[in-house]
Amino acid sequence: MKKAIMALTIFVLLLATLSGCSSPKSDFTSTLKKTAENKQFTTNVTFQVNNLSDNYIKKLGSDIDLNQLKKSNIQYKISVDSDSSSSYSAYSLHWKGKEPLDLTLHALQNSEDGKAYIPVADIYDAADSFSSLLSNSAAQIFNKVLAQNKDLESKYLNVFETFQNFSNQTIDSETVDRQAEELKKIEEASGIAIYSYLNNLDDKHFTSKDNGDIVLNLSKNEIKDLVNDVFTALDNDGNIITLLSEIDGSSQKEAQKKWNSGEKSVRSSLKNLTSNKNQTLDFKLTLTPDSKKGFSKAVITTNFEDSKTKDLINLTTTIDMLDYEKVPPMPEGKDIVSKKELDKAISDGLKLYLSSAN
Repeated sequence: MKKAIMALTIFVLLLATLSGCSSPKSDFTSTLKKTAENKQFTTNVTFQVNNLSDNYIKKLGSDIDLNQLKKSNIQYKISVDSDSSSSYSAYSLHWKGKEPLDLTLHALQNSEDGKAYIPVADIYDAADSFSSLLSNSAAQIFNKVLAQNKDLESKYLNVFETFQNFSNQTIDSETVDRQAEELKKIEEASGIAIYSYLNNLDDKHFTSKDNGDIVLNLSKNEIKDLVNDVFTALDNDGNIITLLSEIDGSSQKEAQKKWNSGEKSVRSSLKNLTSNKNQTLDFKLTLTPDSKKGFSKAVITTNFEDSKTKDLINLTTTIDMLDYEKVPPMPEGKDIVSKKELDKAISDGLKLYLSSAN
């Protein structure tokens, strides 16, 4: 009996020991897995410039300096409700230049069919910001069109149908549905490729900090391999060629040629980067695990340097997992701007433009 009790005790102690023998990599993957299992979540992503060499700043404009860039940021906030297959996103630009700009646009998306809707109210709320980007005459026309179509303020624009309307393509609900589904598959293929690559990395790429944070480091060679894996996944998926063809109104062959050219350029740039001993590119991801959310914060730092040309780019992307914010219901029927209503708004703008030109 004593031997049995001792054997049981040893077995329990062994299980306890084994369960505590986690590695930084296993903690990292389990954190991502737990995050992915959340059916409802809200996250905010902030993109920030920390440092940029003068030659890059000059390309942005003569009136832009590093201090303005460091004070500005781009944010992307999204709430996801898997149960209703819906999400609500906010895209924000906060520019602290000589002419400050704060612009936010929202989007409701159905993850089942990929359809996305933008609340027209955002355009009215950001009218001043939009006007500041236009010439005086264009701003006047823009504001008059808004005033003449106030009945649209409470409605939503179907993103795909609106794009097709402005690109002079015939609005076809079947095409809209198909393009939305193609975009969804492209996102899935990219996500799977990224997760698979990270999951297959050696343990040496992952470290743990004393405060419990988990750190992932990637070199320029590994970044090249990751991007190439994503390209390969998209090539195998094939939906990106179909989507490009439909958006451009070109043939599959022309779309394939355009995609191949862009892909070849990126792959070539990455190849040159990895072979150039003067250039370094480092990627660091720091995760703060959370028992409920998976992680509470993720900080990604990207640093590029060229010791010969003195080129420098240092960026930070911060991902905060927030308390869940409810996703609004999807618009239906009369809540969505019709083709007739959109055509009227476009026609109003055209008439105002023609009258001002005379």
